[in-house]
Amino acid sequence: MINYDVAIAEINGILGKLSIYEKPSGIKNLKKYVGTNYHFYALKNPTVQAVFKQGFSFSQEPMPVQMEFYTQLWNESNCYEIMNLSLIHLSIYCKKHKDFDAFLLSKIFLFKIDNWAHSDFLSSIIGRHMIYDESKIYNELFTLNNSENFWERRAALVPLLYHLKSKKSTLTEQHFFDSINPRILDEAYYVQKAVGWLLREFGEKFPNELLSYLYQNAYQISSTAFATATEKISITDKEQLKMIRKEFKKLKKV
Repeated sequence: MINYDVAIAEINGILGKLSIYEKPSGIKNLKKYVGTNYHFYALKNPTVQAVFKQGFSFSQEPMPVQMEFYTQLWNESNCYEIMNLSLIHLSIYCKKHKDFDAFLLSKIFLFKIDNWAHSDFLSSIIGRHMIYDESKIYNELFTLNNSENFWERRAALVPLLYHLKSKKSTLTEQHFFDSINPRILDEAYYVQKAVGWLLREFGEKFPNELLSYLYQNAYQISSTAFATATEKISITDKEQLKMIRKEFKKLKKV
């Protein structure tokens, strides 16, 4: 049993001291760059990871006991770095528990996401976990596609690109198009970044299918998604697609 109040005081004490001596990041305003509204110690990720690796007074508790604590920590904390500690432990927990229940636990973490860094970290955990129950997890992610929360809509896409890199992935091009199509006109910037990112990586495995999709949908893909999706295609194809988009914009003005 971990005493929550004692443990959170211990963690805040360590992070607070480190924040005094942490060398400034090369990024001018790290909190603004991450885009979070949570309290921010301005500690770089390697520093937070080192803190976790060094351990706390409760780090020898059984993993399920720690997971219960870190879940409560995620739910109740309003500190970006402390929430990162919860994600680090969740990542380790999911590697040890290769089942659908671990995914369901990860999914619970989605509701408090307010920035791309936490979103990407959690998506990587979920995406790499898909190999243990691909079909069920894909279906669960697909249900997020129409969420009112744009971070959840983003989570319907980003885990797929991590899973795409696995040799154990059996998802077809249609699975990816089924997930992307509902979001192709999404107005949220970070969802559009996810659309472009997923299409770009999709093209690594399905290059012909990507080109076909881009030519068919060039006129409606946002500039944000288009820029990312076309990063790895040939200059010739990219220029032709730009011409299609340009002609479509002219027709819209008529």
